[in-house]
Amino acid sequence: MTDLEIMQHAKDYLDKLAKGIDPLTGREVPEGEIINNVRISRCLFYVADVLRQVIENGGVIGAPAKRGELAPYTLPFEARSRYAFGDWPLSASQIAQRLNELVDLSTMQKLKTTSITKFLLQSGLLFEEEGPSGKKNKRPTEAGWKLGISTQQRTGLNGDYTAVVYDRQAQQFILDNLDAIIAINATPLHENQGKPWEPEEDAYLQQAVRTGVEVKDMSAELKRTRAAVRARLEKLGLTEVERDHGNP
Repeated sequence: MTDLEIMQHAKDYLDKLAKGIDPLTGREVPEGEIINNVRISRCLFYVADVLRQVIENGGVIGAPAKRGELAPYTLPFEARSRYAFGDWPLSASQIAQRLNELVDLSTMQKLKTTSITKFLLQSGLLFEEEGPSGKKNKRPTEAGWKLGISTQQRTGLNGDYTAVVYDRQAQQFILDNLDAIIAINATPLHENQGKPWEPEEDAYLQQAVRTGVEVKDMSAELKRTRAAVRARLEKLGLTEVERDHGNP
């Protein structure tokens, strides 16, 4: 039974009690019983109405989110039990997708794949190595391999690539540490947005352009929007570089 179903069940009980009906038997409570006291009845009606509002708000206590404003990602423990483990190793993006399928994304932010991999980097289960193009690739550490994190050769739209994948044990580890991952997910992605540019950031951009790093990766590294990175490249006169055209 979901949290919303439990709330609805409780509301049904309160509605009946407020009307002087025993919710277990469906019979009217004798007139002299405390439940028929008018002040008690009013309290029960009031609490039942509060529950109604919470149910209509999707189980969220308080005012509903404004249009276009999504609540931070969260996943109740009851919903976590419905996570579908893969019969084969899954990538971090596939794990994130399965966790996102357990919530209503029309009212809630997505759990980002980067939140999972960032937690695993912090936990010493992944590390980053620089490829020939200067792009940083994540790979499992020795501790990560022991946990069930491995690599597979896969084929995508741009050819063959090495994917980091997670077996059932590694997926369970991610589930067990989901609260820490959710905390990372709530941290603003572009936490340096609006801050003055530092000389070391400009130096990074110049090096990134020389090695062919894409704007989306510069954005992730500097924790600034892609639009801000493009504007800074323009200001530094680095306009000749071929840059990606993804959304800011």
